[in-house]
Amino acid sequence: MRAIPRFLSITAGATTLSMLLPILWCAASRDDGLAPLLISFAAGIGISTLLACLGRGGSFEGMGAMEAALSVVLSWLGASFIIALPYYISGTLPNMLDAFFEGISGLTTTGASVIPSLESVPRSILLWRSFSQWVGGLGIIVLILAVLPLSGASGAGMQLYRAEVSSPIHRRLTPRIQQTAAFLWKTYIALTAAQILLLSLGGLGIYDSATLAFSTVATGGFSPYQDSVGHFGGSYVKWVTAVFLFLSGINLTVYHSLIVRRNVSLVWRDAELRFYVVVLVTFGTLTSLLLYSADLFPSLVMSVLEGFFHVVSMLSTCGFFISDYNLWPTSVRCLMLVLMFCGGCAISTSGGISCIRIVVILKHVLAEFSRLLHPRAMIPTRLGGDAVETGVVSSCFAFFAAYMGIFMLGFAALTLFGEDMTTAISSAAAALGNVGPGFGMAGPSEGYAFKPPEVKLVHIALMLCGRLEIFTLLIVFTPSLWRRRGFSPEKAKTR
Repeated sequence: MRAIPRFLSITAGATTLSMLLPILWCAASRDDGLAPLLISFAAGIGISTLLACLGRGGSFEGMGAMEAALSVVLSWLGASFIIALPYYISGTLPNMLDAFFEGISGLTTTGASVIPSLESVPRSILLWRSFSQWVGGLGIIVLILAVLPLSGASGAGMQLYRAEVSSPIHRRLTPRIQQTAAFLWKTYIALTAAQILLLSLGGLGIYDSATLAFSTVATGGFSPYQDSVGHFGGSYVKWVTAVFLFLSGINLTVYHSLIVRRNVSLVWRDAELRFYVVVLVTFGTLTSLLLYSADLFPSLVMSVLEGFFHVVSMLSTCGFFISDYNLWPTSVRCLMLVLMFCGGCAISTSGGISCIRIVVILKHVLAEFSRLLHPRAMIPTRLGGDAVETGVVSSCFAFFAAYMGIFMLGFAALTLFGEDMTTAISSAAAALGNVGPGFGMAGPSEGYAFKPPEVKLVHIALMLCGRLEIFTLLIVFTPSLWRRRGFSPEKAKTR
């Protein structure tokens, strides 16, 4: 089991090193956040060193699903703690629970915030806040797999990749998992750089361009301003952000087909991508028409901007907003609630159930109708012309059932702790889907700052469960797997 603390030391070190960006910016701009960031950096290095000592001699060889899942879960908890340190040490959030909430909300790209006033926070801390979302967007484990070949790990890399990446179908784009992870990160960096460039050309300074791009491409939703993207005047920044939210919600392996294989027709034949586009166009058009008919905005053009921006923000599970949609008609908010559950594509930075699972479930239901009409016919569930394996279909249905079960448990817990129906439903869906703001008392203008501790703990659990796609987290609490690995509570008592 020494491989686990050894791996945790790597993830803790990688998280800590990511503080160098805000530290360098802080030193150059002489911002007030330099001292808290340096203290947090030193603490992170200390934690990483301690874990390295505990894991000395550990080998990744033979790492199974149990160890991989435990490593991923503990890595996310540990990284969230390290990310929380600057908030706590700087006094931005003097309560450690609030600091951890902000940290895990950033790393899981949820974007739910407990900071009551962003204007009083040092800009370097806000830069760290957005950058932490970018680090967690594609996943810190995937970053480690991309840059550090795990010596003696044989199948450990694939086990860790499966435990973190959101997809029911795991295919290597390249023969080695390190090359696959590297391509995903190169694409991720390219999207970020492209948005920073376009925002800079639109007149934004490097700070605003970077913080906005970090949260956009990560589909995180943190903004250095209280009114989110609505802070920026004009429509250019909003449309650029909407386009990159759409691009970030696409399965990153699609870019491999487009860039490496240079096959445009293969891209469009992707059933998940087609479904994603159809959902965006359908919901965007319907939302725009409903807003225009309600006379909430002075023109059809403004209604289209508001409608499509918020639809792609919810579909990609980013949670950005340009106006308070909490005041919109109930019909529009219901559409947005559906999008919270749907989410973007698999192997993207989006949360939610994901389009690929919904497509597989819908196609299997249609196939079942055909089997009822033709009982003797062999009618497989097909995706893009290929038959889907039975195990994949089963995993999609199992995930859907588990997702809805966790959502209902979260909703019930929130109502027991005093949340009203609208707030409990929307905030449970928003936390589990890693969206961020909900409706009611969890809307864009409300936030989570003044929620009681027990409500924040429920949201922390939902955020982590949603980002780790439920099963990676639940597998850690499966007694039979612990016994299979030679550990049980009874044995632990005799040691």
